[in-house]
Formats: sequence, structure tokens, C-alpha cells
Amino acid sequence: MTQVTVDIPLNRVEGDLDIRVTFEKNKIVDAQCIGTLYRGFENMLTGRVPMDSLVITPRICGICSITHLTAAVKAIESAAQITPPAQAVRMRNLSILAETVQSDLRQVFLMFLGDFAHDYYKDFDFHTKAVEQYEPLKGQGSIAALRASKDIVKVIAIIGGQWPHTSHMVPGGICTLPSLIDMTLVAKHIENTLSWYEKAVLGCSIETFNETITTADALFALVEKLPDTHLAHFVRLCRDTGLFDIGQSYSNFISYGIVDDPEQPNNSLIRSGVILNGTDFHELDVDKIGEDLSHSWYRHTDVVQPPFNGTTIPDRSSKNGYTWSKAPRYGDVPMQTGPIAQALVDGEPLIKDLFKQQGDSTFVRELARLVRPARHLGHLRAQVEQALNNFGQPTFIAPPELTSGRGIGLTEAARGGLGHWRP
Repeated sequence: MTQVTVDIPLNRVEGDLDIRVTFEKNKIVDAQCIGTLYRGFENMLTGRVPMDSLVITPRICGICSITHLTAAVKAIESAAQITPPAQAVRMRNLSILAETVQSDLRQVFLMFLGDFAHDYYKDFDFHTKAVEQYEPLKGQGSIAALRASKDIVKVIAIIGGQWPHTSHMVPGGICTLPSLIDMTLVAKHIENTLSWYEKAVLGCSIETFNETITTADALFALVEKLPDTHLAHFVRLCRDTGLFDIGQSYSNFISYGIVDDPEQPNNSLIRSGVILNGTDFHELDVDKIGEDLSHSWYRHTDVVQPPFNGTTIPDRSSKNGYTWSKAPRYGDVPMQTGPIAQALVDGEPLIKDLFKQQGDSTFVRELARLVRPARHLGHLRAQVEQALNNFGQPTFIAPPELTSGRGIGLTEAARGGLGHWRP
């Protein structure tokens, strides 16, 4: 029986990931996600003082450096049993939400919608509009989205002093002191991005969208009523190219939660949890998180190890190895993460209703990213209002000296759950 193997290098942002799939009778019978670059950040941190992680780990990624900083500082605070003051939590929330919004906008407009401007789709009715709006480096919509994402990321630069790779979060709070003028500018940049998003993407306020667009029927009615929004273009592109019907997985989802409650930082305003088999919700059990190295180029045992016990020992002769990436597991189960998981775990009604009808199709998965800023921008507005109302309140408490102790820091990056373990 004939098999065909296809290698797909994914290098629009970074050139260190390949996807290899094998087809048999138009059905995928094997798939490999290949990390082509060994980095070994775990080994870089061995033997260093905890504070070094706040400088080293944000450099794991140039797109989501704030989330690595957040996870690192939470791991230290967990080990030292430190609770940061409420005003510091608000500043952290502003930073991580701003980074997520800019990433969502850039992924949708620069890395997803741009494909539909390709000549491959020249015979489709939407192609002329797609070229006008989303042609890479030229499309009106893509350029506007890039400007909006540049505006929102200034929130981090003001609070943290720079972006990317800022280290303004420290055990006990933050180490920068934004002035009242700074915070007023933060509010302005949030409103600038929010105004563009409401007008150009949704065609309505985020309050109206979150409160009334709670079903698939309501979504499709909205895009019929407002056909010139980016949301409407997105729905038509996905429908016309069959993305409503492909991309479904095994329907296991995990989210670590995001937007810490300033008054109770261990609680998330967007909750954590696990969904198994598409329906069964469970509270997150951190002890079930593990790493499978059986197909990685690392020395390993044949069992899934909890991160506290994990090792990073390169071994290109490893049996069955084909990647430098480790495979995370919940129990023994691979999980889906990212915007759709975050929305389903938190019970967002629109994504729940679409998932009930289509499963986690490519359309539903990408829509979850396109509409996530409708919620995140609302949280940004609320957090900056609270920060302004509490201006002058402490943003740092001196922590005790940390000499030993295990800690875990969990948060949500733009592409999904992120955890740091301090053994």
C-alpha cells in the first residue's frame, strides 16, 4: 500500500520546527512534530541563584517573553510562599494581557489571513478582497492590525521599561515605579487598540459582543449584518475553503488560568481546568502534568516523568528519537492548549456552542484567537482603571531570602499553558 511522507518546515517566525506527516489513502497514519534546535535552558539555570531565572527565561521566546517572566517569578514566590501586593498583581496582569493581545492580532492578520491572498485562491470570490486586506506587508487590514499591536505592546514598555525581555517582575511584586502620567499613557494605548478592534474587527463594542454574541447563530447573524468587518471576512474565508469541517482532534483541553485576582493572587479571573473527551470538566491537578521523552533526543526512562524529576541530557542515539522537544502530558494523555482550550475551560458560551456543533475545527480554533481580545481588552481596561484608582499603593514587598524550596509557576502564554518548575 503506497504511503506518502510530507515535510512541512514552519519558519515564519522561527526556523526550528518541522511537521512530518505520512498519508495513506488520503488519511494521516503517522505525524511527527520535530523541534530541530537544542537549547537546554534547564541546564543553563542549574546551579544559579533563583533571581537569574528572571533574566534568562524571558529570552526563551521573543514573542511571549512576559509569560516566561511571569511563570518564573511565580515559581520563586511559590517556593518562598510570597504573596505580592494587589497593585503589583494589576501591573503584572496589564503586562501579560497586553503581550497576549498583540500576539493574537499578529498571528491572525500576519500569519493566518495572509495565506488567503495567495494565488492559490485566485479563482475564489474572496480573493480580490483578501489581497486588498491581507496581502503580506501590503494589505490594509494587516497594516492596521500591525499598528494596533504596536500600540498595545507599549503598555509593557511603559510598565516594564522595555519589550521584549523585560525583567520588571520580581519576587514580591515589580521593581519599576510607573508614574501617574505613565499609567495615563497605558490607559490611552489600551483604548487606542480597543477602539480599532471594536470598529474594524467586531463592528460593535466588546461589551455588546461578549454579552449578546453567545451562540453560533448570533455570530453568523452579526457577520451578515456587518459584512465589511474583519470578523465577517474571516468567517467567509473559512466557510468557502472548508475550514468548518477539518482540524478536529481528540477534544482534550487544558488551561492554567490567567488574569490573577489582585486580592487573591492564587485565583485566576479566567479559570484553570481540564476538559476530557470534549465534555468532562475537572479541576486542574498539577501533579498529573508530566514529560514524555520517549521520542526525543534525550536520555530517558520509559515512563512519563513529572517536571520536578525531569532531566535534559542530550542523546542523539536515543531509541525512537526524532525531536529536541519534550512531549507534555496530563496523566498519560496529550492535551490541546491555546485560545480554544482557554475559552472552553472558562465556559465562554460562543466557543462552547460552536464546539458543540463543529468540534475543534480549524475555524473554531482560529476564531477563538480572533475573538479572545474581546475579553482580554475588557480585562485590560478594568485592570488599568483599578491601578489608577489605587495609584500610590505598594507595588513591592521585600521577600525573605530564598535558600531552598520547590515552587511551580503556571500561566497562559498566547499559544497556551506555560509552566516553570523550580526543583
